[in-house]
Amino acid sequence: MANVEAIRDLLRTNSISKFLSVNARNTYVVAFREMLNELGFSNELKMSSIGSSDFFGNEVVNAVVSFARRNKLDSTGMTVTPFLGATMVERHETLPGVKTLEGAIANGQYAQFNLQNTADRNNIVLRSLLQTLGITGTTTQDALRNFALRKGLSSDGYQLTESLAKALLADLYQLYGDGLSKLSINPGTTNPPWTGTGNTGNTNGGYTNPGTTGGTGVPPVTNPAIGNNLQMDDRGGTIVISDGSRQIQFRKHQPLGVSTPGFNSLVTFVEQNKDRLVELDLTYEALQVMESIAKNEGRMDAINSYDRGILSIGTYQWTLGRDDKDGELPALLKKFRDQFPDSFRRHFAPLGIDVSQDTNTTYGFLTLNGLAVNSPQVKEQFRDPAWGFRFWRALQEPDFQAVQVEHALDRLKNFYWKPSYAVFGNLLSTVITSAYGVALLLDNHVNRPAWIKPCVELAMQQTGLSNPSTFNDQNERDLIQAYLNVRHTYTDGSITPMSKSLIRAQAIYADVAAGKLSEKRGSFQLSNKAVAAYDTFRGADKSALPPVFYEPGEFPDMENERE
Repeated sequence: MANVEAIRDLLRTNSISKFLSVNARNTYVVAFREMLNELGFSNELKMSSIGSSDFFGNEVVNAVVSFARRNKLDSTGMTVTPFLGATMVERHETLPGVKTLEGAIANGQYAQFNLQNTADRNNIVLRSLLQTLGITGTTTQDALRNFALRKGLSSDGYQLTESLAKALLADLYQLYGDGLSKLSINPGTTNPPWTGTGNTGNTNGGYTNPGTTGGTGVPPVTNPAIGNNLQMDDRGGTIVISDGSRQIQFRKHQPLGVSTPGFNSLVTFVEQNKDRLVELDLTYEALQVMESIAKNEGRMDAINSYDRGILSIGTYQWTLGRDDKDGELPALLKKFRDQFPDSFRRHFAPLGIDVSQDTNTTYGFLTLNGLAVNSPQVKEQFRDPAWGFRFWRALQEPDFQAVQVEHALDRLKNFYWKPSYAVFGNLLSTVITSAYGVALLLDNHVNRPAWIKPCVELAMQQTGLSNPSTFNDQNERDLIQAYLNVRHTYTDGSITPMSKSLIRAQAIYADVAAGKLSEKRGSFQLSNKAVAAYDTFRGADKSALPPVFYEPGEFPDMENERE
């Protein structure tokens, strides 16, 4: 048997990439090769000719690539990432369940799966196998019905049948290598793993599913976030949660909810991933703006589930939405799903999480097993630490972190080019166009979005600067200084002035002093494509260009959050 515990040690210490990469030679490679062999990748490993070895050579690279492809993951095989290694360990843990299912098929003993007894060992095994394929439900019976619907088979969920068992086994086999000893089965037509997302069909644990944009169905009492061997250690004031590959210690709050400030700095991520982010059509100037205001915001993996927002995640603390209102978190999740579908499915499909069809660029609702999470009663379950962990775990993905950066900058589309935010008939994108000024506006919008227009208008009145087409660099600096003085004390009486306004401004100006952020008019542009499309027609125009195909109506005005 492979020493899988050695691989778990690497995952626990976050050192798997250090020891398991091409040309490495160590005892961990021996354990890793043995695990890959037991997962069925003996052909790629050339076990018949090479056998056991402590060297991470081309044959190991080929085996890793083959595993990744079968499990719908991206990998060059040159190194083993924590997520890839954790997935391999999970597949290895599933092997005994696969063998149990094989035994039932070989002996025709389907009755041994007592689906009405949640404590039955084989019931638990079957549910785990279904979860491996992303099939969830309130109970194992529910999950089995959902699997049957996916495969076009009939099932009342009360009994595992031969056709269901063979179809399930055929899908599981696709996750393993050709060297795995397999039963000869003829399951009929099967779909690859991850076809669809979570539960499908019109029923959900006895509740009618009215669709993804509304309805009053109640998601399951059983929390799907707890599945897949989640381990929780309640220590009184804190709780430690692990999935075997990553763990986090949350602070507990009364009466409910948890939090962590997170560990992943957006500043560091932007600095280390600028080339990757430019591929998302962000200019280096835009990334510097994001990097500058990030010092005033949270970390990329921050989690909060104790206040009125129910569940808030990420550097801007995008929320599930207060009471029965829509929130910003679903819009972020929608972008993650659309831009990186494989990453999204890995983290959220097994939990039954998606977003409502009417989720727009800015606001929306989550769905859980096809039902909209749109009422206070339904939202409350997301205060559970298990949900906090699942979202925190997804926030470790570089893909999700890149989406956070883009989505944070996308906030400019909610005001910077919108006629509803125009000051004395001038779009903000013509009034303040330096990278420094745009960073201050975005910083303001995160904190008090509805007050940008009145603050800039007052600054223009105080300075007498009213025609942006004549502004020079000094005019913009004067206007910005007046704007900062206004925003520090401005309030419409509904809530207090902008929080820590001067301190936030000083943190951003530090990047100007360091030469990272420009005060020159026209130094800010968001989109490389926009620059390429419009630059030849601009002449001396110093305005910031709107993104190509930008439609202001697609980005709603945002209101101040009541504190």
